Amino acid sequence: SSGINAEWPLRPGKTQSMDHIPYSFNMKAKNKNRGDVMVCFRVFLVPETDEPLDDWRNMFVELDKFVESFKGGETKEINRSDKDSSVIAARRAKFEDIKDGKSNSATQNNCGCGWPLNLLIPRGTKQGMRGQIFVLASDWMQDGENPQEHLHGSWSFCGLKDRKSKYPDQRPMGYPFDRLIVDKKGKPMRDLETLVDNMDNSCKTDVNITFLGAWDDENKKQKDDKKEKNDDKKEKKDEKKE
Repeated sequence: SSGINAEWPLRPGKTQSMDHIPYSFNMKAKNKNRGDVMVCFRVFLVPETDEPLDDWRNMFVELDKFVESFKGGETKEINRSDKDSSVIAARRAKFEDIKDGKSNSATQNNCGCGWPLNLLIPRGTKQGMRGQIFVLASDWMQDGENPQEHLHGSWSFCGLKDRKSKYPDQRPMGYPFDRLIVDKKGKPMRDLETLVDNMDNSCKTDVNITFLGAWDDENKKQKDDKKEKNDDKKEKKDEKKE
């Protein structure tokens, strides 16, 4: 006998980890061609800076990459959740999964490749860290190794699991920021705004990432209780005035 009691109950410890409030992208795109097309949308988070684009392009973060089909002349509104990202790893087993005996189902299709969802967005600052979301639309019929192949999971980072095919994207990882970006005259583009002005298949929007500090169910309960007490005090004051 080893003297170990295997029936001891599991006691979870309290840990803190970074995470973000769930978000989604909302985009509207139009196919100006008469024929059907497959479009690859490449989504990047870009820090705000006054320095030249070439000095910072390697700091840009690819948040997602996905393909949409368009009929000739079709306009489509696209909603894309952070959980659909092509760079994130499959969900890992949590303590609750192990406790409930669900650890196997939570990890059976998890090869371990990809970026953690809770680390997809940088922490930001309490004052707010300003940046931009940049989106480039490219022709997937030209870019895709096998355009009709079904894409799933963290394929942007890892390719496709258990497939003998090549990496799905013929463009280099990080495209278009894997290279010096120049204008039609061969001169380096100064900033992201100039890039968007010169590429009608791209767009950008401003974002502000704010660090909210430690947050858990207990914090939420305390804030809700405090709000409830303040509401009660206000009601009592109003009653006195009457």
